[in-house]
Amino acid sequence: MSEEIIKQGILFSVTFVANLFASVSGGGAGFIQFPLLILLGLPFTVALGTHKVAVVFLGVGALAKKQTLSTFEIDKSVALIMLVLGNISVVLGSFIIVAADPAKAEICLGSFIILTGMYTLLQRSFGTSNIEHRSRLRTVTGTLLIMLIGMFSGSISSGAGLFSTLTLTMVFGLSLKRAIMHTMIFVAFIWNAVGAFTVGTLTGIYWQWVHIMIIAAFLGSFLGTSLLVKLPTKTIRIIFSIVSMLSGMILLYEGLYS
Repeated sequence: MSEEIIKQGILFSVTFVANLFASVSGGGAGFIQFPLLILLGLPFTVALGTHKVAVVFLGVGALAKKQTLSTFEIDKSVALIMLVLGNISVVLGSFIIVAADPAKAEICLGSFIILTGMYTLLQRSFGTSNIEHRSRLRTVTGTLLIMLIGMFSGSISSGAGLFSTLTLTMVFGLSLKRAIMHTMIFVAFIWNAVGAFTVGTLTGIYWQWVHIMIIAAFLGSFLGTSLLVKLPTKTIRIIFSIVSMLSGMILLYEGLYS
């Protein structure tokens, strides 16, 4: 009994902090929350489903902050792409077993995320403006990337939020804060709800821990979104860069030593 209380205490604390930073930076909760569930004894697929249920409330916490929808206007074309093609890709990713060597994939992705974090840290203008009229090339490239990220979200989970925020900012041309809110709504909330249902149907969810993680994810996200609204873009950019580099290091470690 005491061991279970300790586990739930660890889950609450770590989930709260992970979702707090994820809601400010546009992703990264999965790099901490998902491996923790495995470390605490859950099988991979059950941990994936349990993590996805909890992360849905990262999006719920962001939406609960009323200023978010009035402050950050939804891009209708991006929303349509993420709702239709993104959700289809999430379901496909949940069914498809990735053929590539997981260790090599983690090393490549980890290196890419670290380099991206360094770039956004040095590029002071990153995410400071919106592109009002994006080219057809940007739209097509962004759509393909969103579909790839959706499959990644459905199969592995960790990193989808950061990749989504990067794509929305660097390819679709949304400002960083606006991109983060799109990620919270469509990736954290909708994609993870679809993924949780699909993975939960195929395997299972450890419901004994879900309520603790839901409360922690909601509170962390609500507080983080409050900071997102108030903090200047420069500060958000630095937080995003730091979370990206730390997340990349975790992926590299897992790829090299797991």
